[in-house]
Amino acid sequence: MPGLVRLAEGVYARVVSPDSNAVANSGFVVLDHSVIVFDTHFTPEAGAELLDAVRAVTDLPVRYVVNSHGHTDHTHGNQVFAAAHIVGSDRARRDVVEIDLPAWERSVAAAKAEVRALRADGASKEAAASLEAGGERLRQRERYLDTISRLRILAPQVTFERTLSIREGGREVRLLHLGNAHTEGDIVLYLPGEKIAFVGDLFFNRAIPNTDDGRVLEWGTTVDAVLALDAETFIPGHGDVGSREDVRAFARYLRDLQSLVRPAVERGDSLQQAIATIPVPAAYASWGFQNFFPANVQKMYIELKELQAPTPEENPSGKR
Repeated sequence: MPGLVRLAEGVYARVVSPDSNAVANSGFVVLDHSVIVFDTHFTPEAGAELLDAVRAVTDLPVRYVVNSHGHTDHTHGNQVFAAAHIVGSDRARRDVVEIDLPAWERSVAAAKAEVRALRADGASKEAAASLEAGGERLRQRERYLDTISRLRILAPQVTFERTLSIREGGREVRLLHLGNAHTEGDIVLYLPGEKIAFVGDLFFNRAIPNTDDGRVLEWGTTVDAVLALDAETFIPGHGDVGSREDVRAFARYLRDLQSLVRPAVERGDSLQQAIATIPVPAAYASWGFQNFFPANVQKMYIELKELQAPTPEENPSGKR
């Protein structure tokens, strides 16, 4: 099946294009009596394709779905696996419940309001050309409303803070929260027997990472914890299946980003100056997602700037 990579006996990664309806990679592990799915892609349709990939390998039930974190490109296929136990960090559940679900509710409400307005506008129009153009816009928004209305936001029901192990037969599956990074809730699915780690967006393989919800100064330390695992194969959230050297290259990128931005902060350059004058280093110029680099600089600048802020002990008056 296209995009399905067999990593070991019963262990598969589904590597997808970021331009597809799946957006982010997923994978699954076949146990003795059940299946664990890791991430479910961006849409229910992509989630259904993932289930088809599982069914091409085994008829065993999907008993567990593990969400690497709370971002939509890793969770919006969850509804296809509604009968499974959805597992994630406590922070990932928080992000789905407090951020994703309200955003979806707002999108549905806005789409409904727009459809109502377009219907009312169309009923008052008399020019045929205006009716035709307005009618097409109405049909587009109705299709969009139908699509998002059928989406069900399912948050992790089984949560943990640091570690959780699943054992079935002779295989051990460890779920690990190793620290803040892409989000505060990223977790790893680690198979010690096979030396394989599904790491989600802790690792972008040969791609500039999305840092919008990240803690970039801590991210490198968390990647070092990933590298401390006795693993040789690493499945990223985006990009091809990687090796230890690929993960090391990503760790170098994070360190280099800090080295690039720190002098600008220390000189007192403005954020706008830093974004305008710091280029993508040549070593990373061929990586994917180049459009994320200015936001990477911004996030690193903000975090380094926060470190310069005086502590209450240094500034007892509280004056700025």
